[in-house]
Amino acid sequence: MSERFAILNARLVDPASGRDEAGGLIVEHGVITELGQAVKGSRLVDDGFDGEMIDARGAILAPALIDLRAAIEPAWTPGGETLDSLVAAASAGGIGTLVLAPNDAMALDTPETLRAFKSEFRPRPIRLHLAGGATRDLAGETMAEIGLMTEVGALYVSQGDNAIADTRVLRNLLSYASGFETFVALRPCDATLGAGAIATESEWAARLGLAAEPSITERLAIDRAAALAELTGGKLIIDRVSTDEGCTALARARRRGLEIGATAAIAHLTLNDVDAADLSASKRITPPLRGEEDRLALVEAIRSGLIDAIVSDHRPLPDATQDQPFGDAAPGSIGVESLLGALLGLVHDSQLDLIEALRPVTSGPADLLGLKQGRLEAGAPADMAIIDGDAPWVFHAADSHSNRRNAIFEGRRFQGQVLKLFVNGAMVFTSDN
Repeated sequence: MSERFAILNARLVDPASGRDEAGGLIVEHGVITELGQAVKGSRLVDDGFDGEMIDARGAILAPALIDLRAAIEPAWTPGGETLDSLVAAASAGGIGTLVLAPNDAMALDTPETLRAFKSEFRPRPIRLHLAGGATRDLAGETMAEIGLMTEVGALYVSQGDNAIADTRVLRNLLSYASGFETFVALRPCDATLGAGAIATESEWAARLGLAAEPSITERLAIDRAAALAELTGGKLIIDRVSTDEGCTALARARRRGLEIGATAAIAHLTLNDVDAADLSASKRITPPLRGEEDRLALVEAIRSGLIDAIVSDHRPLPDATQDQPFGDAAPGSIGVESLLGALLGLVHDSQLDLIEALRPVTSGPADLLGLKQGRLEAGAPADMAIIDGDAPWVFHAADSHSNRRNAIFEGRRFQGQVLKLFVNGAMVFTSDN
């Protein structure tokens, strides 16, 4: 790509401003300089425009997606997800900014670890960031060096899937992190009620004798965390809320004026516990798939803006961990490449309009964490995706760019594919290849 180019004949969709109109935009040196209906090929020719002109042919032109939760695997894992394979999958899915978040396999809980990862980020074509582990080994007993990790560049700190049972530790964690203006991301789960659960509490789970997690566990955890955030001035992200009870508790906390963000995983917005009733290991995720009433509550929370960000929760796993009975399988699914397709399914089903669907993967997470990208406006970074919103395709993990095959959306039919992805004005993916 040249340092100056234009994209013409596009459907400009910018959730940050509410723009949804036909038009084009101009990019110079990685920054959007002009956009709107006045950007037309005939005008540019008359003006002597000397850059490349790309005809979008009526396709959607939207901000590149921002995904706040994904994972790779430890180095030297045989067949494991690497930065290269993860970035390739994310690019194909329209993701221009990706955050590597801690989990039990990779706690990311020291500044040295984060610094080592950042040294590997530099040659990558998309924007990569890190979230640090909030406690050492995510065990919830000893705080990690949050200040030093923030200095290294951690966007937030997280407990992964782990609850903190000791209320005093959680209070100290929120208080300490507040001194650095750092968000603490917590999965809303009561440490006792959620212990050992592999499914949501439901008729079929009871019939099969599965250890189940009731939805009230999210309400209890959010109420406790919100009370401690109010006490300490801490900044919270309720990470992957998945129930109606959780949404109600989140709304109650927001009404108190607390600085609380929230995410939801794409699987919980598009699937329910009936999908998991076949006991396929690929449907074992954390939190577990919930009831349809919970899924609908999440969709409404996206529509209302209660939830700031939708995440892929991409979690690659070895085949051996999936070739197990449902209860013994490791939880997790790959998801960066299917995030957009699954999200657009909500649009095609008339559950969300396009701006409502794209906001929590563009301007929503950008506003939450103070990122400059995630919007189409003059002066913003030229992080953009050209999307055919109607293109039909079927997701098969074997055809994906990811190195792993544990896919909750395996065989799912989608409409909507990325044609081109630009990050900082550079084309990093094209479906032509």
